[in-house]
Amino acid sequence: MNSMNWDDLKYFLAVCRAGSIRAAAKDLDVNHATVSRRVNSFESALNQRLFERTPTGYVRTKAAEEIFLEASHLEERLNSVERKVAAKDKTLKGEIRVTLADVIAQCLLMEEFAAFSQMYPEINIEVIDSARSFNLINREADVAIRICNKPPEHLVGRKLADVHRACYISKELADKLDDQDWLSKQNWIGWSDKMRRPIGKIAQDYPKFESKHSIVSAVLQAQACRDGMGISVLPCFMGDIDPELVRIPPYTTEHKFDMWILSHPDLRKNAKIQTFVRFITEKVFARKTLIEGEMFDMQL
Repeated sequence: MNSMNWDDLKYFLAVCRAGSIRAAAKDLDVNHATVSRRVNSFESALNQRLFERTPTGYVRTKAAEEIFLEASHLEERLNSVERKVAAKDKTLKGEIRVTLADVIAQCLLMEEFAAFSQMYPEINIEVIDSARSFNLINREADVAIRICNKPPEHLVGRKLADVHRACYISKELADKLDDQDWLSKQNWIGWSDKMRRPIGKIAQDYPKFESKHSIVSAVLQAQACRDGMGISVLPCFMGDIDPELVRIPPYTTEHKFDMWILSHPDLRKNAKIQTFVRFITEKVFARKTLIEGEMFDMQL
């Protein structure tokens, strides 16, 4: 048996959870060739075949199932030790890993991250812009800013705001909005095949629009809307500050999700993380009128 590199465990676990080399590479933010090489190295060290390579992905062998359970427990213990060490850190320097959706970063918080980094120059911020729920127990991230209705019970944090959304169209078409016949012939920009049109209060107030196109990304939805592809349902913190978009009558807003800032309870006493959490919380509270759709009412 070759000597085992315990760092290979991380790659083995990622493939087990993701089901393929490419998906694991995306989760780990590395090249897929790196994941493949590390998995092969792990198999060689154990002299065991751990995955059956199939056209649809990597399927665990019986040996892999047994190793996965033990490796998962080991990973939990190692992460627990790491969190407890991190909890004792009283310095305002080092790295903070923050995960959030790209639309929140781009439209709401990047300028606040910049302000924080200027105030605390010895703290490095790693921004992980992803809608995936990164595992804070395994320290894939230190702080999560999530749009959801109910955060995981094993995390601590607070609700920052009600996230409202509204309907927007290209500002170039604003002079036609008083024409009800023209407006009724416009279309929603759908998100996906299963989510082609809104439901709830927005759907009730805008019953006549058909759905066309399919764009999952809110950032790309907004661009399609600017370019005249149709009406987009966007977070108010995105649409109300965009000079190329306008809301359509009757200007309905809908509370769809909440915004939370979360971290692991073991990090309650970590100085730099708690300083960051307090800073971002204060900044978001200052912008609640925008997030909750009230900025538009103030402008009327």
